[in-house]
Amino acid sequence: MRVIGYLETYTDNVLVGWAYNSAEPGRRLLLSVEVQGQPVAAGVANLDRQDVAQGGHGDGRCGFRIPLHLEVGQPFLVREASSGSILFTQDDLPAPDETALANDASLIRGNVDTVLGTNIKGWCWHPHAPDRAVRVRALVDGQEVSATDADERRGDLINAGIGNGNHAFSLPMPFWMLDGVTREVTVVAGDYGPLPGSPVSFVGLTEGARPLLSRLLAIPEGDETSRQGVGLLLDCYLRHVETLLPRSVGFAYYADWYRAQAGEVSLADWPADLPERALRLKAPDGGSYLLCVDEGAIPFANAAQRLLSLAVETGADIVYADMQVTRDGKPFPWFRPTWSPDLALAQDYIRGVTLIREEVLARQGQRRTLAGMRYGAMLSTDSARIVRLPEVLGSLERPPAEAVSNDIAQLIAACLSGRAEVEIINPRQGLRRIRWRLPANPPRISLIIPTRDRLELLRTAVDSIRQRTQYPNYEILIIDNQSEQSETLAWLEAGKQQGHFRVLPYDAPFNYADMNNLAAAQADGDILGFINNDVELITPDWLETAIGLLSRPEVGAVGARLRFGNGMLQHGGVIVGTGGLAENAFQHVGVADEGYFYRTQVAGNYSAVTAACLFIRQADFQALGGFDADNLPVAFNDVDLCLRLRERGHNIVWTPHIDLYHYESVSRGRDDTPDKRARAMKEELYMRRRWSHVALADPYYSPNLNLDGVPFTGLALPPRQAWGR
Repeated sequence: MRVIGYLETYTDNVLVGWAYNSAEPGRRLLLSVEVQGQPVAAGVANLDRQDVAQGGHGDGRCGFRIPLHLEVGQPFLVREASSGSILFTQDDLPAPDETALANDASLIRGNVDTVLGTNIKGWCWHPHAPDRAVRVRALVDGQEVSATDADERRGDLINAGIGNGNHAFSLPMPFWMLDGVTREVTVVAGDYGPLPGSPVSFVGLTEGARPLLSRLLAIPEGDETSRQGVGLLLDCYLRHVETLLPRSVGFAYYADWYRAQAGEVSLADWPADLPERALRLKAPDGGSYLLCVDEGAIPFANAAQRLLSLAVETGADIVYADMQVTRDGKPFPWFRPTWSPDLALAQDYIRGVTLIREEVLARQGQRRTLAGMRYGAMLSTDSARIVRLPEVLGSLERPPAEAVSNDIAQLIAACLSGRAEVEIINPRQGLRRIRWRLPANPPRISLIIPTRDRLELLRTAVDSIRQRTQYPNYEILIIDNQSEQSETLAWLEAGKQQGHFRVLPYDAPFNYADMNNLAAAQADGDILGFINNDVELITPDWLETAIGLLSRPEVGAVGARLRFGNGMLQHGGVIVGTGGLAENAFQHVGVADEGYFYRTQVAGNYSAVTAACLFIRQADFQALGGFDADNLPVAFNDVDLCLRLRERGHNIVWTPHIDLYHYESVSRGRDDTPDKRARAMKEELYMRRRWSHVALADPYYSPNLNLDGVPFTGLALPPRQAWGR
């Protein structure tokens, strides 16, 4: 093997260059960096370098960027991993022109972290002039509104190795911008231009809710301009408060809560035996719809009017609503998510009162039950034309008959013929498991496990995977993040020599996102499985389940049911918006409990799942740029990844049929030091800013359910979407 390459620079704790095999330019080289004879970092020479190709070297995919921390002047060498041959040493680095580098504005580094109160906060520095404070400016519509020097001290910057830590800034916004108007603010640094994380949205108010309310009440009748202006300011303030401080009441208060939204319950005149029935309704535009009332259901008196009104407003083909059931002699609400295709395959979650355009239902032909025809309409309709009305519009007096559940299961099996098998797992409640078949050429899966010592946890995780996994075509990659204990190092070396797994060194402070991104770049699999080192596998067919789900192009990521050692659920999907952030669902129930209307027992769609066990196609992961290692090095990077997948049109699936124990964060520990708390706060603020538009509108969580505390445990006060009457 003849390797040609060049070591260009070591800047910002990253070694940069290019290298390729002249005999096989398309074969990517794995590079290993050693310090004092020990591997400390690794990387693949596979980055885009068209400039190198234009110079007559390689095929344009031979660049590398290897993160590692080196002391000034510290010797190192870079080997080609398969042959062990030395490619570069510290002597191959070009001697820098420090004066020129210090004046090169393109080398400035920084970030806009958050908007806190009336200040925009972040950090900025020049690696080759660390003692010189960089001037940062805030621009609105190209005009400077604030400026300061990045010279404030911040402990997390020191911990991250960013200069001497005196590189933070706080840009105060001028008083005239505290008028309730949302503005885009661009933060620029010297001659560098906009910093990463910029522009940011800024909105501020000089008054709280009470003065605004007093002003609103004092406006005389007829002055609609003033009334509208103050009303918009008050609305802006209250939305901010609702995001950060959501409130709720317990389900025991449902009857009172319902009356506050819709008045007294009024049932439609309905036969006592509660048969299934379809009633024809005419819309004002001449459209014809059928109000489908399932067997065992009673519609409320306003159900037809509310559903028809929304169908006409949205142009929907199918509109469904929330229902209530009777528990212990009292009404209890069944609030539904927006259209969730995987939940619909596993459970008739829209059962009750549904409005369907007549020609859509007519295309289904005759079936034994109306519910079967309704299901056929749902599965054949464009999801964009299926709309949820988050209002309780009927009462379910009994569960579905087994004949209904069987009819629906047969219909689903026919629709999925050749793609999946349908298994009824609870005939009484009509719950199903869909077993998606593997593709003709089953893919390879790369399981990526980060660790730092804690051999007792790591060994359990790896042994459970190797001993219980049925699927043969997988590999295990263990990221060693500075393990020091001799027992751990010996076990890793032995497993590597025996071919049980590969070991990838990561010699840098813990950055979950970065280390997994680097490992993913070196993985052989078409599917990546991100696995914590503190889990234990339960279900042998877990990889077949993940592959089957990801064989559907609309599915972007798959998450697992995780349980604590005591049998309580640890992860049942992630709800976005809890406290303005995100929260695992169903941590208050046992693994065998139904949770909220059996959501813990069947697969369904969520906005996010945890990366303690997360599967994603390699191509999708790379297209997204991986986890966000800059803004979310430790926490919320999995939620952010899933939300970015959803922005690209993918669904996220949580399934109880991938089941593991998870001894949560045992190996990493808690955020209990000043630096860790500062980092955690920074990540939380970034998430609030980046995803504020979904904080109150998780499509897979009803606006009628609580966002304070544990999800699915209370009634939002008030609902995040106002009810019509």
